[in-house]
Amino acid sequence: MKNMHLNFFIMMSLIFTSIGEAKTTSYPNYQPKNFNYLKGKMKGFDDKLLTMHFTLYQGYVKNTNLILRTLKEMADNGQDRTIGYGALKRRMGWEFDGMILHELYFENLGGVEPLPKKSALYQEIENNFGSYDEWIQEFKATGLIRGIGWVILYRDPKDGHLHTVWINEHDHGHLAGGTPLLVMDVWEHAYLIEYGLDRGAYIDAFIKNIDWNAPMERFEKVVSGSGR
Repeated sequence: MKNMHLNFFIMMSLIFTSIGEAKTTSYPNYQPKNFNYLKGKMKGFDDKLLTMHFTLYQGYVKNTNLILRTLKEMADNGQDRTIGYGALKRRMGWEFDGMILHELYFENLGGVEPLPKKSALYQEIENNFGSYDEWIQEFKATGLIRGIGWVILYRDPKDGHLHTVWINEHDHGHLAGGTPLLVMDVWEHAYLIEYGLDRGAYIDAFIKNIDWNAPMERFEKVVSGSGR
């Protein structure tokens, strides 16, 4: 991981050197969200772990802005067919998805109440997986898959079916056009300093701390057609 980020910044410095004086451009400027309200609120999530995780998330926001700005400047300077431009285009999805997935992850944490059985999302889970307990078993099993990644409860765009999906890295494995309803980070940084290699204990803690208001709101928006 350390070498990956080091190589990224070396590549960025070389690209900036080659750009020279850029034209006036416009591009997004994403701002990191503040999730400090989660500190001291969740059992099984140490504040030191959360601080480290927030800092990592902020790095994805910073890198996303940097890549988007650099790509625009390179295009304005006629460098959009260079190896460096292509490398950054490939990198952009990784950094951007890292930013968005962390926001969805933190936003669906901090709760203490279970998913209401009368909620539309609970009923949809039962319709799709047989029962809530069967879905929880599948969600945990997916989270224990060997490797780094994410586990996402997705609503597919074709017929609205719910799927528990394993995401490699940040940008590999998503359901095109699907809506992420519940997002769990299973990269080592999400649990290693607190749980060591016991990922199962981390998953149990995650489930106990889900703020179900976020997944329910995401589900209601996509069903009503007001969001995706």
